[in-house]
Amino acid sequence: MKSINWFTDEPSEIGLYFVAVKYGEGAGTFDFIKWDGNKWLTEYEGNVIAYTMLEGLIRDSNIKWPEETKKVELKKDPNVDADSLWEEM
Repeated sequence: MKSINWFTDEPSEIGLYFVAVKYGEGAGTFDFIKWDGNKWLTEYEGNVIAYTMLEGLIRDSNIKWPEETKKVELKKDPNVDADSLWEEM
């Protein structure tokens, strides 16, 4: 997994973010918290010191789908001309 691209300013968009919450020297946690455009909507006593967008978190992680995926095979119909299915406009 790559390093997370943390931001320390305020988010420009309302939404859910992955955040680092600091409680004090040497104490903190990671969580998902909503930003309402003015403040973090949390009941924590600590301070949100950094955040990242969920898209970046997912993109930079090596996350596998939780189910086994089945291979899909396409069968061609010899009676259908694939070129005739498309029309350029």
